Amino acid sequence: MRDVLVLKITGKAFDEGSTLISRYVKLLKSMVSEYRLIVITGGGNTARKYISDARSLGISSNYWLDLIGIWVSRLNSLLITSSLQPYAYPKPAVSLEEVLEALSSHRVVAMGGLIPGQSTASTAIEVVEAVGAEKLYYFSAVGYAYDRDPAKYPDAKPLREVNASLLKKILEQKQLPGEYALIDEKALDLAIRSKILVQLISYREPEKLLDALRGENPGSLIHPA
Repeated sequence: MRDVLVLKITGKAFDEGSTLISRYVKLLKSMVSEYRLIVITGGGNTARKYISDARSLGISSNYWLDLIGIWVSRLNSLLITSSLQPYAYPKPAVSLEEVLEALSSHRVVAMGGLIPGQSTASTAIEVVEAVGAEKLYYFSAVGYAYDRDPAKYPDAKPLREVNASLLKKILEQKQLPGEYALIDEKALDLAIRSKILVQLISYREPEKLLDALRGENPGSLIHPA
């Protein structure tokens, strides 16, 4: 499906209110005549708050904690869905099969997470694989991959291009704390397996997607090697 773009939007974008999200909506509306769009949204601080509240209530099962995060991510995707009517499939897709079915009749399909134990980044990689695309456009909390945490190490170097296997090693060395982690190791493994290129773009600059579509690199490219 050469006319399909798969976009992952960090939940952090939804933490900043409607002004930023309205820019995403405007961008997506400008693209629906040329592309079919699949948008995967994260849960952000709202998910973290609910998960924290659940723990305070004595809920310790990761199944329920993950499920809470999934439902919050779907709520964020519903915001995209409702803002892009009549182009969008009218509910968050909850399976890869539903994504494929919805894509046959709608220009936009939005979704959050799918199953407990899986990040929305991994979900996005699986969507790219399912629709036969080759690239994920990832609006991440940090627009670049770094060799280590830039907030902690002033001499951290941005990696304009990096192999997924090297980035995985950096993550394994715990040089990047949870708040900085761009993408989890499972998602990187999936990208390597399916030979999917990941284009990182700062979530604060959604319009940079147009630069990426022109062949430019507005952030970091993660190669499936």
